Amino acid sequence: MTTTSAQRTSDPDVTSGSEVVRSSADPKSSSPAEVNQGTVMSQRLLVGASLCVLAALLFGFLVNLTLVGSLKHSRDQVVAFDTLRTTLAKATAPVGPSDSAGKLLPLGTPVALIKIPKLGIEQTVLEGTTSRVLVSGPGHQRSSALPGQAGSVIIMGRKDAYGGPFSGVKNMYRGQLIETTSGQGKATYKVIAVSRGDKASVAPANLPANRLTLITASGYRFVPSGITRVDAELITPAQNPPAQLLSDASLTPAEAALAGDTSAWIALVFWIQALLIASVGMTWAWIRWGKWQAWIVGVPVVLFIGLSLAGQASLLLPNLI
Repeated sequence: MTTTSAQRTSDPDVTSGSEVVRSSADPKSSSPAEVNQGTVMSQRLLVGASLCVLAALLFGFLVNLTLVGSLKHSRDQVVAFDTLRTTLAKATAPVGPSDSAGKLLPLGTPVALIKIPKLGIEQTVLEGTTSRVLVSGPGHQRSSALPGQAGSVIIMGRKDAYGGPFSGVKNMYRGQLIETTSGQGKATYKVIAVSRGDKASVAPANLPANRLTLITASGYRFVPSGITRVDAELITPAQNPPAQLLSDASLTPAEAALAGDTSAWIALVFWIQALLIASVGMTWAWIRWGKWQAWIVGVPVVLFIGLSLAGQASLLLPNLI
């Protein structure tokens, strides 16, 4: 009797004062603590991924529009200048919207040089005025004549982002000279009118037939409120334009002043998906591996994707900022 009583007392599966033995716990069931821990981990994953996405986007926009954008603009200008210099030397530089075979010039083709000595501006002008083209430098509106030709020449450029090549245009005044070089030689223009805001949307009534118009954004930095327009008259002999120019109706909506490039949406969607996957992976690594391991592996990947995503997203912004 003494042995039996001792066994019952030492048995953990026997309730005190009762002969009923507890059944073993179901191995498939989860305790409340485990369920709560899983919920907390899911919430941490969601919050962590969201913060990673937000941080990558903000960092990407800031760096892409300023530092990286300026470096890209400088590199693209060097490449464009070398290309144009070669075509000028070979006498094969474009003199119209089409090449020698009659095909339209690809967007981004170098077509001219523009210099504003008083402002220290010296840029290679590219064909087209979409946001994607203006990342690399000022763009020539395809429905207008090329610099030095008889008729109206329109060149657009960014004010703030991607090096802001036309940031000083707002400070121009009447009488300043603008020098251009194209496939038909050098030409000089003299500024006759500078307008901003609502007045810039309508050309002055007394403009000469042979003129150059520079267009950029106006307003606060990176927040355009309209356009700044500079009109200049040709003071050197005009060159003959090609027999046929493109009409304004043939231009795409993305080539208008302050328009965005909607073609960037396709690539943007894929970069967003990549950023979400990378952010979730980094948060998971933080929980499983530790903070420093996650930072070392994940931060370069997230920042690279963030920069690429921001680059595509910036193309949706107005092309003159």
